[in-house]
Amino acid sequence: MLGNDFHFIALMWLTYAISGSPLDLGLVMMFSSLPPLLFGLFMGVYVDLWDRKKLMILCDIFRCFVVLMFPLLYYFGLLRLAHIYLITFLLSSLQVLFESAQGSFVPNLVARPQLVVANSISQMTSQVTNIIGSALAGVLILLIGNINIFYLDSFSFLFSAASLSFITRSGRVAGATLSVSGREILHRMKEGMRLMANTELILILTITMAIMNFALGPVNVLFPILSEKILQAGAAGFGFLMSGLSFGMLIGAIVVGKVGSRLTKGKLTYWGVLLMGIFFSLFSLSRNFALSMGLIAISGFFFAAPKVLGITILQDKIPDEIRGRVLSAQIMLSSLMFPLSMLISGFFAQYVSVSIILLVAGFIMVLNGIYGLSSRVVSTV
Repeated sequence: MLGNDFHFIALMWLTYAISGSPLDLGLVMMFSSLPPLLFGLFMGVYVDLWDRKKLMILCDIFRCFVVLMFPLLYYFGLLRLAHIYLITFLLSSLQVLFESAQGSFVPNLVARPQLVVANSISQMTSQVTNIIGSALAGVLILLIGNINIFYLDSFSFLFSAASLSFITRSGRVAGATLSVSGREILHRMKEGMRLMANTELILILTITMAIMNFALGPVNVLFPILSEKILQAGAAGFGFLMSGLSFGMLIGAIVVGKVGSRLTKGKLTYWGVLLMGIFFSLFSLSRNFALSMGLIAISGFFFAAPKVLGITILQDKIPDEIRGRVLSAQIMLSSLMFPLSMLISGFFAQYVSVSIILLVAGFIMVLNGIYGLSSRVVSTV
């Protein structure tokens, strides 16, 4: 996780340094969002067929070598934007497979009543590394340069693979077989989509995540520009803003882990979406760096509810033998609006203030929260 944060900050800043165009930042993020759309359903089938633990280990090993392409191409003077797009696409493809396997494997490791706590701990761990990684990445870029950050990222994948190997429980679904025909693969893909479409709660959560992805798309594209041009904080400021968001999510994950099992998960999820939208809108209007840090941290605090409880609800309601397919389908559909949002925000950032675009994003979150709270099925979870 720590290496990923180094990687993200370095990648966005490297791209911006090469081209100086908000549109190219949007294109990088778009290429990172295409694999779920292209391969999500297909990967979901194999997540339900293969040993999920071994699949995660293989993904980490492959990512270790793929990420080394950045510094190798750079030192030979060959690194171009096209290479950044391609490598980003490959890494994202492996990440989709890893995350589908991870989300499907967690319910096999803990009892269902402990899912909220498990996902809360996972989110807490993620945000701790985000806080350290995002802030430290900005400083490391100044000290050792963008390109050397990718060596740290490569090592982090090896460390992750080694750590996963210590899990003793098998990740294979009972009765699963690797020998399936092309027609059977297609049937299994449709089966996952059918369950998602016919289960109202899963469908509502999927729609919500798709809308949130559309609203949050501008964040990765516009935060470097916001930090540089409006807040006058540069690369270090960009890293600290991302750390502020992560710090808020860390505190929020702790709170959700303590109260999430005792409250209505559905309502708590959408109250988090609504309140995040309100504070994110206020953040978009700030011109003071300290105030911006506070507002983005509060936004992150409320974002922890949908992040932790959304996946918990899905893991609890989806049967193990089909969980990989449904989660992959959800990831695919939730990702559908992400590249479009990043491309649109990168385009409009050339003509209007990034603050206006972020304000619109906050307003979309508010509407999303109201939509969820008005649903009857949400109140029953």
